[in-house]
Amino acid sequence: MANERFFGRACKTCRRRGRGCDRRMPTCNTCEASGQTCEGYQLQWPGLASRGQLVGKSIPIAETTKRRRTRRVQRSTVPSSPPPVLPRSPKEPVNNDEQAEPQEPRLEDLLDPVQLFADIADLATPSNPLIWSNDISLMNNVSGDLLEPQLNADAESPSWDHSEQFGGSLALNHIPEPSLDILGIPDELKFIMQYHICEVVPKLCIDNLSPQNPYREYILPLAHEVPSLLYACAALAACHFNVRLSTNQFEREFFRFKGKAMKRLQEDLYSQTRAKHPGTLATILMLCLCDLCHGGISDFQSHFQGAKRLIELRQERTIGCFVEQYLAWLDVMAAASHCRPTVFSLQEISTILGESHDRWGLDAIPCPSDQFQIVCEIVALFKSQLDPDSPSIETLSQVQDIKRRLLQRSTHCDKGQNWFHMTEAYRFAIILYLLRLFSCDIDEFEIDWLVSSVLYHARATPPASGWSDQLLWPIFHAGLELKDSRRQEWVRERARCMQSSGGFGNVQSALVLLEGAWKGQRPVKYIDLMLGRGSGTVLLI
Repeated sequence: MANERFFGRACKTCRRRGRGCDRRMPTCNTCEASGQTCEGYQLQWPGLASRGQLVGKSIPIAETTKRRRTRRVQRSTVPSSPPPVLPRSPKEPVNNDEQAEPQEPRLEDLLDPVQLFADIADLATPSNPLIWSNDISLMNNVSGDLLEPQLNADAESPSWDHSEQFGGSLALNHIPEPSLDILGIPDELKFIMQYHICEVVPKLCIDNLSPQNPYREYILPLAHEVPSLLYACAALAACHFNVRLSTNQFEREFFRFKGKAMKRLQEDLYSQTRAKHPGTLATILMLCLCDLCHGGISDFQSHFQGAKRLIELRQERTIGCFVEQYLAWLDVMAAASHCRPTVFSLQEISTILGESHDRWGLDAIPCPSDQFQIVCEIVALFKSQLDPDSPSIETLSQVQDIKRRLLQRSTHCDKGQNWFHMTEAYRFAIILYLLRLFSCDIDEFEIDWLVSSVLYHARATPPASGWSDQLLWPIFHAGLELKDSRRQEWVRERARCMQSSGGFGNVQSALVLLEGAWKGQRPVKYIDLMLGRGSGTVLLI
């Protein structure tokens, strides 16, 4: 043991796969234990020139490199036109030990909707690893070394160019502590992850200024360990940037980062050990938020099915059961407006709710747990009907009982006035949803009272805040009943404010549906209202 030697950094195989390396020379134990071939260690000139015959010598430079640098210096002396507004990502990290990546697809190809999730294979044996099948043409264009890129001194577009170009127009409202180690991530992600930390993370929590933010305290540290999660966070930030500032400047990066996240996620699922890592489950959550941010139209059921299988495989919870609770919340709210059943059963949701203790969703979910349980009950009741178009007398009796219990629920005043108004808006919106879902016979006065209650509490929340940004679902269901042009215009203005503040594109999807309903294009059945393109469906929260 005394004669063993160790290298200063992880081997190439461990760095590419994002795992720990014991750095033993000439090959590491980690690769041998997993039955893989250790590709050795990356030698750099400072290490070679610190001993032997190369001590004190400078790095040799090829003649072609000298000529290229000379031409670059000559070009820099010639006046040039200002750079275009469209920012481009930095070059991929240089890695001379791997083959060059294939040429990137055209921008038009990347802008097409890409369905990335499919079914999951059997988990029972190592010979049948947990796999997501992806779009191969996209995956082949996103390979590369993602963990510790070599520094490229000749890079013409450093990642900080983005921050210099756009930093003045953004009000970065919170600097997290502790922050992500920005030096340990690829150059192409440095600006976008700075944006993610300062702008996206606060918006994912209801109270944007809360010192306790599960994304900052839990998701970001996991992202530093799991490359798939890191790229999913980057994809969300790129999409958020575009939506919030009404631009397409990072549209290409969004699809590229999302593709890389999917490729790394698929690699993680080949190993049950890595599949059990909490960062893998968190990656699915962030990919759900990516689709939500990009317009809320996706085949979310594949996300939820994959998450459920991972939860069953892990047999342990994330901190505060936060990731499981948020995925269950998304699953129920997606099924609430569509024909498909929920992926998580009522018993599984009840178990997840019971593990939240006193902080349901770690204050990142706007609907309180008692109201969410009633939503689950409503969804389960509707899906259990033999003929949803003709509810039975017993079903309608249960609907009235649910409505009564909702009205009798105690208010949520313990967290302040803004929480009170947000949760009350959800209370009355759930009643509106309940009555329309089951096509109940109700008079206009009751509908007007429910709509006015939702709008009153929505107006009482400060605009461009976390509380108002989380009210898309209640405002949408109240807006469906509006016939007054003045109120409709207020909904339009609040929706535009929500999108520019919160940065999620599903607000625009909701506004498109509302505009159609106001023009008389509302379908007879509520359940047909939010059908999306192809196999995708709209999720509004």
